[in-house]
Amino acid sequence: MDIIRVLGVGIIGVICANLVKRDKPDFYLFIVTATGIIILLLILNSITEAITVFSSLIDESGIDSKLFSGILKIIGIGYLTEFSASLCTDYGVSSVANKLQLAGKVTIFLMAVPLITKLVEIIKLMI
Repeated sequence: MDIIRVLGVGIIGVICANLVKRDKPDFYLFIVTATGIIILLLILNSITEAITVFSSLIDESGIDSKLFSGILKIIGIGYLTEFSASLCTDYGVSSVANKLQLAGKVTIFLMAVPLITKLVEIIKLMI
């Protein structure tokens, strides 16, 4: 990932958004949203590479791939929830952002229960 490019897009997006904020508030929200989406697209390749490396580590370790899949889903939910909540905050609707964060946390908790159960089973076998 070229962090300089990502940082540049972020800074340029913020500057552009602030330049039009007073005169064209509708464009402000569009620029903020577009900047966030562009940043996500720029880091998508790096995320894919990280998942590939993580997947090969899981294959080498012999851990059940369902556990790996669950962990990736939890990570993805966390990132998407944070991104969505940040957008809501940018739009000035922090109450919805808080509800999205709560929903994400509850979903992550529910998805973690089978993983924790499997971890307890593994620990029992070791003892």
